[in-house]
Amino acid sequence: MLNVDANPKRPEPGLWRRLAAREPALVVAAAVFQLAILGWMIGGMMLMFRDSRVVLLQVVPVDPRDLMRGDYVILSYPFSRVPSHGIMGLPGPSKVDELETWQRGSPVFVTLIPEADGVHYRGGLVNSEPPPPGTVYIQGTIQNAARIEFGIESFYVQEGQGKAYEEAVKQNQLWAEVALTPNGWGTVRGLRIEGDDHAGSSR
Repeated sequence: MLNVDANPKRPEPGLWRRLAAREPALVVAAAVFQLAILGWMIGGMMLMFRDSRVVLLQVVPVDPRDLMRGDYVILSYPFSRVPSHGIMGLPGPSKVDELETWQRGSPVFVTLIPEADGVHYRGGLVNSEPPPPGTVYIQGTIQNAARIEFGIESFYVQEGQGKAYEEAVKQNQLWAEVALTPNGWGTVRGLRIEGDDHAGSSR
């Protein structure tokens, strides 16, 4: 016959009190841990871009339906497209059905060529290997056979400013202020609307 304990042992009341007393400390510890992780990430980014170079890169039009996503402007650049002749150092896809997955995730390095003012830059040679030391360049990854992304494709804007940026892109007058690390990683620091003196200079 199966014996069933009619009075199973229950945790002592004091145990629950001790756990309840520790709960605020556990919550505080979790919050401190999260803040420490966030601080480490921010500090790492600040250290990463401490010796950055700031350049202006021209923004080109994208699909109007994709220009604004919430409070973010979607940005594209002349060198965001894979060159028609391919990328130096990488073989092209051997089959048509390989186009979408062609070299996806592979690193790409685009040399940036300064304009006469030394501030505005345009894309130059696209290579699978980093350029020589001292060269200004930006690093990205291949998304598919047509597009390269560099981590500078969106920027948060204040409410109501999106329309002005939209019109500026149509007129080739929008420039992204990008900070570049020595190894080519970039981050957008701001957007500038400029006149016709630089319009189209990055084509």
